[in-house]
Amino acid sequence: MARMPVEKRRELLLDAAFRVIARNGVDGATTRAISAEAGVTLSTFHYVFASRDDLLAALVQRGTDTELSVIAEALTITASGTTTGIDGIRIMLRESLSGYIDGVVADPDREQAMISLNQYARQTRGLATLGADMYRRYYEAIADGLALAARQADVDWDRPTHELAPLVVAATDGITLAYLNTRDRGVCIRIAEATVTLMLTHVTRTH
Repeated sequence: MARMPVEKRRELLLDAAFRVIARNGVDGATTRAISAEAGVTLSTFHYVFASRDDLLAALVQRGTDTELSVIAEALTITASGTTTGIDGIRIMLRESLSGYIDGVVADPDREQAMISLNQYARQTRGLATLGADMYRRYYEAIADGLALAARQADVDWDRPTHELAPLVVAATDGITLAYLNTRDRGVCIRIAEATVTLMLTHVTRTH
């Protein structure tokens, strides 16, 4: 471990912390538990992170980056060869949400950890802004994605995309909670389809 680069140790500890939080919640994610999960000493933990809260803040940042990359990848793939008009926007919305569902199904522990972290941050002095920052980044990314989808499909939205983005984020939150509680992908697909139907009511110009 002594020769392992600091960045590698950091990633090892972050991976371990996600697993511990998903299994035991944030309260159970002590520095000792995280270190044991990662197979490192406590001194290694404190060499990499100044404090437990420092690690938790890094987890929120990393988890948010991961989720945004899933959304961005789904939007990029679906926008690259879609048809235009209402059919085009329907395809992009449907496939983007399907891509999000794929991410939740592939790594539910990450999603559970992110929910636990968000709740913990809201109740902890010094971390309270992390949850708000997380959602601001989600809204911005979705707003950009909706604007891209409209350009690719050659349609207009009936209001600014920053006003529509929270509707999509509410749907992804619902999808996440539904899957974590039921492990039923079919439920998630129905939420996604209802969201597509809702979003299409906000399309005003089609060709």
